[in-house]
Amino acid sequence: MGIKRKVVASLAVAFAMGAYSGSALAGSETDQVVLGKTITKDNEVAALVPAKFNGTLRIATSAPYPPFEYLDDNGELTGIDIDVTRAIAAKMGVKISFDNVQFDGIIPGLQAGKYDVIASSMGDTAQREKVLNFVDYTTLGNVVLARDSDQSINDLVDLCGKTVTRQSGDVFATFIDKIQPQCQSAGKNEITIKTLPDSNAALLAIKSGSADAQIVNMSAAESLNNAKENSGQFRVVKPADRPHGWSPQNGGFGVLKSETELTAAIEAATKAIKADGTLLAVAEHYGQPSIVIDEVVVNKPTNGEM
Repeated sequence: MGIKRKVVASLAVAFAMGAYSGSALAGSETDQVVLGKTITKDNEVAALVPAKFNGTLRIATSAPYPPFEYLDDNGELTGIDIDVTRAIAAKMGVKISFDNVQFDGIIPGLQAGKYDVIASSMGDTAQREKVLNFVDYTTLGNVVLARDSDQSINDLVDLCGKTVTRQSGDVFATFIDKIQPQCQSAGKNEITIKTLPDSNAALLAIKSGSADAQIVNMSAAESLNNAKENSGQFRVVKPADRPHGWSPQNGGFGVLKSETELTAAIEAATKAIKADGTLLAVAEHYGQPSIVIDEVVVNKPTNGEM
């Protein structure tokens, strides 16, 4: 997702420059103001943070993927994941810096020691759990984003014989693989998968007609569809009887498997901002209250039924 950008060196520098609209440093150098609310260090949470992370946590994200991470009109990072990250960092009593990198480079970058935490709308899967711990705080299902002028796509089986885009490194190829048997049963051609580097490239492919649709999570699809530059060009296809979309999946922060203490600190911080209402307030601010998980958990992949 996107060309790598060194977004900020540290929050202290960023806010001194007027960056990060909607949030600011408060009294302490690790306090944050998120949506007008000052979030301060929680001593019990901060006590869980390993000493080597007590300075600045390096966060990997991959924008644009609205409403989770994207660049605002001033070119600054914003979105659900960004605000939630700021909030948990304040609870932990640490500073943060963001790197905006291609999605398929995030896990290798974490393994190489370039970053400490992933905050990039990453789904919790059994495969990813081989190298990562997840602190899950969202539940999202999949939908289809299609051209508004193409009324032939109204269900998953309607994708058979068509070209569907996905982003390199995402989990949607597995989802598409689950649809292929339905194509065979219906006597239709299989779906052709077109892998592209980021969401913008996927949208351009659909607009140009070189692809027919994109599989994406519901909130991202609605955000993309509602964007001013996409007005009237796309429509969201989703199941009438499943409010979260097809195959709902948990997701959240990713941390190296070996960093169990950091995982515990992030879990405690995320539970704290859920308990005090900050997590829901952030989701509501971006028009996505339904994505908040019922209970913040570690390593609970939920690859739901089709």
